[in-house]
This record gives sequence, C-alpha cells and structure tokens, in this order.
Amino acid sequence: MPPVPGKWKGICQQGQDFDSSNCNRKLIGARFFTKAPANTIQEYASPRDSHGHGTHTSSTAGGASVPKASVLGNGGGVARGMAPGAHIAVYKVCWTNGCYSSDILAAMDTAIRDGVDVLSLSIGGFPLPLFADSIAIGSFRAVEHGISVVCAAGNSGPLQYSVANEAPWIATIGASTLDREFPAIVQLGNGEFLSGESMFPGNEFPSTTKEFELVYAPAGGKKGSEFCFAGSLPKVKIQGKMVVCDRGVNGRAEKGQVVKQSGGAAMILANTAINMEEDSVDVHVLPATLVGFTESLRLKAYINSTRNPRARIVFGGTVIGKSRAPAVAQFSARGPSFTNPSVLKPDVIAPGVNIIAAWPQNLGPTGLPEDSRRVNFTVMSGTSMACPHVSGIAALIRSAHPKWSPAAVKSAMLTTADPIMDGDKPAGVFAMGAGHVNPQRAIYPGLIYDIKPEDYVTHLCTLGYTRSEIFTITHRNASCSELLKMNKGFSLNYPSISVIFRQGTRRKMMRRKLTNVGRPNSIYSVELKAPEGVKVRVKPTKLHFKQRNQVLSYRLWFISRKRMTREKLSFAEGHLTWINSQNHLTRIRSPISVTWKRK
Repeated sequence: MPPVPGKWKGICQQGQDFDSSNCNRKLIGARFFTKAPANTIQEYASPRDSHGHGTHTSSTAGGASVPKASVLGNGGGVARGMAPGAHIAVYKVCWTNGCYSSDILAAMDTAIRDGVDVLSLSIGGFPLPLFADSIAIGSFRAVEHGISVVCAAGNSGPLQYSVANEAPWIATIGASTLDREFPAIVQLGNGEFLSGESMFPGNEFPSTTKEFELVYAPAGGKKGSEFCFAGSLPKVKIQGKMVVCDRGVNGRAEKGQVVKQSGGAAMILANTAINMEEDSVDVHVLPATLVGFTESLRLKAYINSTRNPRARIVFGGTVIGKSRAPAVAQFSARGPSFTNPSVLKPDVIAPGVNIIAAWPQNLGPTGLPEDSRRVNFTVMSGTSMACPHVSGIAALIRSAHPKWSPAAVKSAMLTTADPIMDGDKPAGVFAMGAGHVNPQRAIYPGLIYDIKPEDYVTHLCTLGYTRSEIFTITHRNASCSELLKMNKGFSLNYPSISVIFRQGTRRKMMRRKLTNVGRPNSIYSVELKAPEGVKVRVKPTKLHFKQRNQVLSYRLWFISRKRMTREKLSFAEGHLTWINSQNHLTRIRSPISVTWKRK
C-alpha cells in the first residue's frame, strides 16, 4: 500500500483487544462510538469487530487481493475488494442493542473531519422524513465537504415504498444476484430431485449423502416446530432424521443449530410464499440445503404421500455461469420513495446475494455463538453487501477524477448502469433505479448531471419543508420564498427523471443541465422511449459540446394523455438517452418514472 495520505487526520483509537499496532497502511483509521453501554461479554468495547458485518462490508469495498480464498472449500478463488488500492477507516456505531442515531451522527461528523473521500453506510431500516433521518442529516454535511455518501436501500422488498436512505444527496443501493450457485440437490425416496443451494462443505464429508427419514412439524412438537424454534422439536421424533424447517421468524442458520441440538442429522430449509425462490445460502452447522417455494410444495406433497418419506442431499460444490444473472434480489427494498417521490429511488443496484468477503476470527462462518469453526471468509446477503460494491466503485471514479463532486460521481454510475431482470420480467425503475452498476463504463461517462449543495436546499423548498425543518437537515437558514423566486420553475438536476401528475395537472416542464467530461467537439443526439400514456418533447434534440467541462441544458415537456381512472395511483416508465453521434458507444441514459395521483 502507498503511504497514508498527507491530508489524513484520523486515529486508531485504543480499546478492548485493539490498539494502534492493529492499524497499517491499509487500515489507517479505527474509532468506536458508544453512547449506549456495550455488552462487553458478547462484543469488544473498541473498534474491533465482534459481529462480522463490518469486516465483511469493508473488505468488499477495499480489501486487498487474497489468493486461494474460499468458504471451507466453496467459492474458491482470488478475493478482492472493488478498490484494492484504497485506504480504509472504520467507524463502529452498531452494537448488540442496535445502532443509535447519536453514534451514527457523531461518527459521520468525525469522518468528515478526519478527511475521508467516500462514506459507506450499510445501515438503515425504513423510510423517514429527512429532518428525522440522522443518516440524511449527517450525509448532507458530508456532501457539502465533497464526500460521496453511499447507503444500503434496505431489505424490506419486494414491498413498494420500502426503500430507506432516500435523501437525494445519497447514492441508495439495491441488491442483485450473481451467476454463481452452490447446488445442494435433494433426492427424494421416490427418485424425484428438488433443486436447492447450500454452502455446507458437503464434499468434505462423504457420509453426508446418506439417505435419512424425513420429518416435518413432528407430532408432539411444540408451537413453532414447523419453523424449528428453539425447544420446539421433540428429540424422540427427530433423532437421526432429516428435518424440514419453514423459513421465517428465526434465523436460517439458527434453525440448523436447533435441529442439531435436538439430535437431527440434516435439514431442508423450505421457502414459504414470502420468500418465493430467493436463495440466500448459509454455511450450515449440519448437512442442510435451502429449497425455493415451488420445490417446498413438491417436498411437502411427497411427505404427505407416503408413510415412510426419505431423502438425501447431494452437494455439488460451486457452479459458475449456469444461472441467469444479474437479477434484482427479492428482498431488495423497492421504490417509489415514501417521503420524496420526486426523486427516483433506489439509485442503482449492485451484487448483494451470496457475497463472499472477509470474516473475523472470533466467530464461526454462520456467526452463531455455538459455531466453533473458524474461517477467514464467509457468505452474507443483503443490500448491506451491495452498498460497499458501489462505495468501492465510487472510490475508483474519484481517483480517476479527483475534482468531481459527489453528484458527478453518482451521475456517472447512474447514467451508465445496465437494465436487468426482476424474476422472469424486465426490472422496473422502482426495483432497480437506473439499473445495475457498470464500473468500466462509469469511469468515462462522457456527460454528467452535476448538483451543488445549495440546489438541494432549493429542492427541499419545492417539497414544502418548513424553514426549521430545512435548518435541521442542512444547518442553513433558508428563505424558501426568496429561493423559489430566484429559481422559477426549478427542477433538481438529478440523473433520473421522476414526474408526478396530481389531479388536474396534465403538463409538466423540467430542465436538465449536462456537463461534458469527455472530448471537446462532441455531439450528442437524444433517443426517447416515452412512458405509456405520456407524450414527451425534448428541446433541443442535439447538443454540441465545443469544449471539455462545457455545460449545456435541455428542456422536457411531459403531457399526460391518460384519463384519470378510479385508481388512486398509477405508474408508467420510460427512458431518455443522449448518444454520442461520433462513436455511438457513449450513452447517457436516464430512467423516467411517471406517477398519477388522484389526490
């Protein structure tokens, strides 16, 4: 690693089992924040990670190359973060009893003073009004200081309006799947096969392919035995058998621990209608596999069809390139934004299902206290895993373009993203935002939509926030009447376009400004796919940039042709793309979302 940057003011804070000797040119800063008292039996009162989440996410963003990495033999290869040359500073704000707003804000303010370039926050639950959202408030200050802020969208999908961290100055990241699988197929006693997945190292234990008797919600079991709750499974009924556990309520790997403690020999984890075919795998503590909802119905039908149901699990190691990917993860939180539908969220999506990254030595690969195995890497799923992929890519873009603003970095990622699938249909804008992040194209986007911090203040005025609410968010004393008088017809220069037709409005006009970050003398022409029920006009249809960094603007008119129906809400989507007339490869694509609201 190169030396620590001269501008760096951070420290390595001493604490339980951690001191400055644990830092180096890679890990250049480490602090912990705890207004809430830590439970030191389960966790370190220091920056040291006792849960694994922080180690996993930070190594995804900026981990150096590690050859021969694997999870007990599965998923072998070179492990490397998105920006392996980046320095990392960690700010620990989450404890067993949660992540407190006061700690998050203090950590963000400290990180700004320390001199970070990118803030990666794999935290966030539900949408909140911006003035009550500590991450939105802290990140506004970061963006004012030129720091890119990247946050997880949350795991409450596929519910509409579930996207969190929805402030327009944050890059909000959803999760996608990979084309890597860990097949662990169930062979039923009647010869049928059910496809499943697992990261239990079955190939290392030949005895695991034994056939066992199958049990599901055994007679004499306590309430919740179908979910395999602790203490719900009668030992007599499951000793030496393969137990079927429904997914939900308690943790996936925890169910396996319950089966093991109760004397069971193996487990099939069965998805319910809630999870459908979503396949987050685990490094189970006993031979186990996860089957999708369709397969779980077949499995239960088989159990009910015979007096002696039996099955075995056949572990298939790691398979790459056989599945269609990327697609939006089912759990990835969906838009539209609850508090601010005038900005399309999530922004982009990135890999977040079955991600292998670094893991601390005080935990087993499942993270369960009973798991005595030790690994350097494990698998996790969530928008928490997707977020650091984009944070690392943001660091790469910033190193290529050190003078770019956070909005420019975000624009580069949004306008070069690729549309993908969501299940068996093309993903909608509320699932994928602009699409799946494409690092190669994002480094040289051609044109960018830039935004200054004061533009966000004007944007908050257009949303009807009060003076005191705007002060809470931005620490600026804004007079909305003056700002809106100075900025007549203001629209935030966001890389995606969101139009709302309220009852009685049929026309909307928006302005956008593009900055040429490509070659001088570049000509771009517009390509448009209008949302259904809307006529869209763009003027001009050609932009001729004579110089680098030149700014040109265009206007969009949206005319609703849709009859107001009984529905309170309806949606349509399209996209607008500026294409470089000289090389046709440079394309600046903006998704368009249209909402009709009856009230």
